[in-house]
Amino acid sequence: MSETWEQRVEAYWDTSAGKSAEELREELGELLQGRDPADPRVLFEMASLHDFLGEEEQAVLPYQQALQAGLGGQKQEEALIQLASTLRNLGEPVQAVALLEQVPPSSLLHADAQGFLALALLDAGRSTEALRIAITALAPHARLYGRALAAYAQDLDVPGAAQR
Repeated sequence: MSETWEQRVEAYWDTSAGKSAEELREELGELLQGRDPADPRVLFEMASLHDFLGEEEQAVLPYQQALQAGLGGQKQEEALIQLASTLRNLGEPVQAVALLEQVPPSSLLHADAQGFLALALLDAGRSTEALRIAITALAPHARLYGRALAAYAQDLDVPGAAQR
C-alpha cells in the first residue's frame, strides 16, 4: 500500500526534529514538487516550515495567502493558531487575538487556541481577560474545584469592559 500525500507530509513533520534547515527545505520541496504553488496546503506547509525554522517574518504572508485561498478544516484552524502565534511573537498581539477568536468552541483545537489567546491577551495588556481565558480552559480538568474555578473566572472584573 502506498502512502498518501497527507501521510508523507505528516511523516515529514514527525521526523523534522534535528534536521538542518537545508535538509528540511529540500525534503519539503520534494513533497511539494508538481503541486500548484497557489494551493492553500502548499502555502500552509511553506509557512509552517518558515515558522519551524524561526523565520517568522517570512511565514506571515504564506499563512495569510493559505487562509485567503480557502484552506479548510482542521488545517484552517492550525493556520489561524500558527499565524496568531507568529504575529504575537512579532509584536502584533491585537491581530493575534482577532485570529484566535475565530477558532470555534467545537474545534478539536479550541483548548490549544485558548492557550495562545491567553498569551496574546496578556501581551495586548488585557491581563484580566487572559487570566479568565486560562482559568476557564483549566477548570474542566480540575479534580475537585472546577465549578468554583469556572465561576471565579467569570466573576473577574475586566477593566474598561463597560466601554467595549
